[in-house]
Amino acid sequence: MAAPLASRIRGDKGASLIQVALAIVVLAGFCAFVLDQGVVLWSRGEAQNAADAGALSGAIARAFDDTADPPAAGGLAWTSANSVALQNAVGTPGGTTTVTVGFSPTVPCPAFAAGAKCTRVDVFRDGSNGSTTLPAYFANIFGITSQQTRASAVAWSKAGNAVNCMRPFAVTDKYLEKGPATSNTVGAFDRWIDPPGPVSAAQIATPDLYVPPNGTSTGTGYTVALDLGTQVLLKGGNNPNSASGPITPGWFLPIQLPDGEGGYSSGADDYRFAIGHCSGNGVVQIGDYLPTETGAMIGPTSQGVADLIGLDSTASWNTGTNSIVNSCVPGCGAVSPRVVPIAVVDADEFQWRSTANNWTDKWTPGTGTTAGQPAGVGFSCPIGGRCVRVANILGFFVEQMVGNDVRGRIVMLPGIFAAGGSGGIAAGASFVTVIQLIR
Repeated sequence: MAAPLASRIRGDKGASLIQVALAIVVLAGFCAFVLDQGVVLWSRGEAQNAADAGALSGAIARAFDDTADPPAAGGLAWTSANSVALQNAVGTPGGTTTVTVGFSPTVPCPAFAAGAKCTRVDVFRDGSNGSTTLPAYFANIFGITSQQTRASAVAWSKAGNAVNCMRPFAVTDKYLEKGPATSNTVGAFDRWIDPPGPVSAAQIATPDLYVPPNGTSTGTGYTVALDLGTQVLLKGGNNPNSASGPITPGWFLPIQLPDGEGGYSSGADDYRFAIGHCSGNGVVQIGDYLPTETGAMIGPTSQGVADLIGLDSTASWNTGTNSIVNSCVPGCGAVSPRVVPIAVVDADEFQWRSTANNWTDKWTPGTGTTAGQPAGVGFSCPIGGRCVRVANILGFFVEQMVGNDVRGRIVMLPGIFAAGGSGGIAAGASFVTVIQLIR
């Protein structure tokens, strides 16, 4: 009896069964690692995509459609963020994904973005907030019956300071009339006059007040709270090479734009094309100086506006909703082609320079040239001659021509934040918005 037992111990029959059993356990572990962990990783990417898309959508709506701070739950910004996030499937079919949306200041921005308008979206597929967990497949062998994932994203809408598709209109900013006085023209901006004698420019007895926006103040100019949707008539026919004449609300000058190659576009054909198209112009920042055109450009203005309107001919302004309706968007772009950036003029500086015919001395806002500044030092227009300083940038929905004038609505506009230059301005005065995913 001993010999057969010893023989069986030394034999290799059935050894493969043991190896297969061990291999099954190992292979099952690998399958659990590859398949189940792969499901988690794949679903995590889908959840992040959903959160990113929702946060960006909410930030866009918050910048352009729902400007309350913070937006109301169930409002346009909330609905946009929630619906876009839920349109992105997370995990295997049949499960439930849930989303929460929060806005600053109720939901704080990250520390580096304190004070900005932030939109946060959280996406759940982890069994919390009404969601369901992800299924487990091979991991069930090891007692793991479900898996979890979630994602979060934050986007901000921030005041921009530059655009790269400026149109060649420079319109005066808002100012405060301080009259009545004999030296004031009712309705017009009055501060600088050319008195008799050697003094080239002096303040009138009761000057009007213009304060440009800066990083902490909206100044006296256009503000988002008061002027969004306001109809403005850009009053054309002004010749930049003659005396400026009365600067009244809506007064504008034709300007030359950077061509992106170190020069400036000029002439009737370039001017018309610059109105009707984003012609690849160089970046224009708040604080830049832009040369004025060589004439009033009445004909090219009318032709260029007709070209521009033709790009989205069915669009119109709905006064009830304070928004553009019947536009070609989204087929023709993210915003209507008829929404364009226009420059806002520092009326104080331009009137002083025009009155004094001084286009070479450095300017100190509110006082004229710097005290003790040598004549002709510290400033020059980009190509010589006359120029205007860009105090702000407006989004402008072009409605139609009215005689020589251009009628439209003040709106928000996507833009960029360019480093250097004069920096940005207070958010309350900024109509140029940058949308970025920041976390």
